[in-house]
Amino acid sequence: METISIPNGTLEYVEVGDGIPLIMLHGGSGSIEEWGDCIDYFATQYQVIAYNRRGYGNSTPRDTFLPNFHSEDAEDLLAFLDILGLDYPVLLCGFSDGATIALVFAAEFPERVRAMVCAGGHIYTDDKTHEGLLRARSLFEACIKRDELDERSPQIRSQRAWFDLWLDPDFKRFSIEDKMSQVRCPTLVIQGSEDEYAGVDHAHRIADGIEDSRLCLINGARHWIHGGKCADEFKKNVMTFFGCQVMTVS
Repeated sequence: METISIPNGTLEYVEVGDGIPLIMLHGGSGSIEEWGDCIDYFATQYQVIAYNRRGYGNSTPRDTFLPNFHSEDAEDLLAFLDILGLDYPVLLCGFSDGATIALVFAAEFPERVRAMVCAGGHIYTDDKTHEGLLRARSLFEACIKRDELDERSPQIRSQRAWFDLWLDPDFKRFSIEDKMSQVRCPTLVIQGSEDEYAGVDHAHRIADGIEDSRLCLINGARHWIHGGKCADEFKKNVMTFFGCQVMTVS
C-alpha cells in the first residue's frame, strides 16, 4: 500500500488498473480489505483507487468521531483527489458509511463526480440502525476479548469512538436527506432486501431524492452486499451501471 498526506493527516491507499478513475469508499467498521475481490474485478475496466479513511487501517488514527464526520470525510476525499491530480469528475462507489460520504461529496462537490454507486447507504438513523449497531458493538467487544487484542491500538480506539457516536442518543437526529436534491450525477442505489442496519426505506428515499437515480434491491442480500452469496450479482450490477454511464458521457 501507498500513503499520501492531506491537510487532516495521512491516508493509506491502493491503486490497481487503468482507465477512468473509480474511487471506492469502505464502510464504518471496515477498511480497504472489506472490498475483497471487488477491487481486482473492477480494475479490469477502471483505475481503481481504494483508501483507508482516517481512523482505519494505517491511516491517521481518530479518537473521536464528530456528528459531521461524513462531511469531514468528504473534505478528505476532495483533498485526496486534488493531491493525486484527479481534478476532474471521477466514478465513486461507496458502501455503508462510505456510501453516505459519497452522497455528501456528490451533493457538495457535484462537478467532481461523473457517476456514483451508493451501496447499503444510510441518510438518517432509525430503530433498525440502532439495534443493528448494538449487536455489532457487542460482537466487536467479544472479538477483542476472544482474540486478546490490544485495546490500546489506534484501530480499536477509533472503532469504539465510531460506535460511541452512532449509539449516542443525540445522534438519532442525524439526517442528510435534504442533500439528495443537490446530487446531480447518475446514481445507482443498491441494497440488500435483508439489510440488518438500514431498511429498504433508506434506499427508496435516497433514490426518490436524486433526480437521475436507479434503484436495485438484491433479494436475500444482507448489509455486506458485496460479499457472500450475492457478491457476483452486486459486481455485475455495478459494472453494468458504470459501463452505461461511461458510454453515455463519451
